[in-house]
Amino acid sequence: MRLAAGSPAPSAAVAPAPVVDTAPSSFHLDASSVDLGPARAAASRHVDSGLLPCASFGIVDAAGRMRQHCVSGPRLAIAEDSVFFLASVSKAIVATLVMRYIDEGRLDVHAPVARYLPELDGLASGRITSWHVLTHTSGLPDIPLERLRRERPGYQRALELVAGSRPAWPPGSRYEYNSAAWLLLSEVLARLSGMPFEEALSRRLTGPLGMGTTGFDPRAWRARLVPVRGSRMDNRLVQELLLRFLVRSRMPGGGLFGSLSDLLRLGRALLPTDERSPGPSVLRQAAIGEMARQQAEGLSHTAEDGQVHEIRQALGWRKPQPEWPGSARAFTHGGIAGGRIWVDPEAGFAFAFLTSVWLAPVAPALEVLEAVYAGSG
Repeated sequence: MRLAAGSPAPSAAVAPAPVVDTAPSSFHLDASSVDLGPARAAASRHVDSGLLPCASFGIVDAAGRMRQHCVSGPRLAIAEDSVFFLASVSKAIVATLVMRYIDEGRLDVHAPVARYLPELDGLASGRITSWHVLTHTSGLPDIPLERLRRERPGYQRALELVAGSRPAWPPGSRYEYNSAAWLLLSEVLARLSGMPFEEALSRRLTGPLGMGTTGFDPRAWRARLVPVRGSRMDNRLVQELLLRFLVRSRMPGGGLFGSLSDLLRLGRALLPTDERSPGPSVLRQAAIGEMARQQAEGLSHTAEDGQVHEIRQALGWRKPQPEWPGSARAFTHGGIAGGRIWVDPEAGFAFAFLTSVWLAPVAPALEVLEAVYAGSG
């Protein structure tokens, strides 16, 4: 069985998925008035201690007032226009594009992907829906990291591996974080667009939002590219091999590169707007509200240490843990290299944090974020 990547999908009338209307916040924060001194101090502490090789963070409000700060490390200099490996922050970007097709009524999030990829009809993976992928409840096996390192499959081969796999449990009945299954989403969007997925991403999301340094191939920005530290990645040959693999594989679940300002532009587009802040928008407010809503009620996950955690999963994005800062309407996503994007419609700002170390701890980004909340009064 071979999937023809990017070929058109059969035409079908798709009813828009129901969305929950979310009233815009009446609070309009002015990012220029936020005291970022404590946040800068927190970021600097983590770099000075050696926990992080560098740190870059910023905030933006609905009117587009953007503030950025970067902290270089002793062996890793960065600037405001540096380009980082986003890892799983890619999911937040891709999920926003998926939601645009849902919002337009072109994609039914609860329809089997075989509706859009007919060659999967009759296969186990064809029964999976976009909702299952977005909520990590598909049951499909992920591609092990060691296999990715050993075989370094391109996009087409990785797509075939996912399409030919079987769910390990009934879809929707259990949560298991999965990046490979997102290839089904990217191929669905490619078919609906009649163009390769990365082109659809550029034309329909990153281009309109001015995210000029977000993409799967960062070689045009090589001079600004921040290398990933740790986990045998300090070797230049390993870094080059990894870069070539990521360019070939175009992994929608974790292969994008981007800059801090690009993440903030995405965050701004997801904040409530009105006549005082008519910023760029790619989704209706109701669609943003549905994307940011808790979707996995009643599901839990048992960690390796045996602790059971409540699943706080939105559509492609994550809901903050109860002990994290922010309002109940906030939504976020992080990545294994330390990056994080955070949107809080109630507080009136979006936040982004970037660093570049494999298996980065979550705590530094959250500490900087807490200081931002404190500074916003």
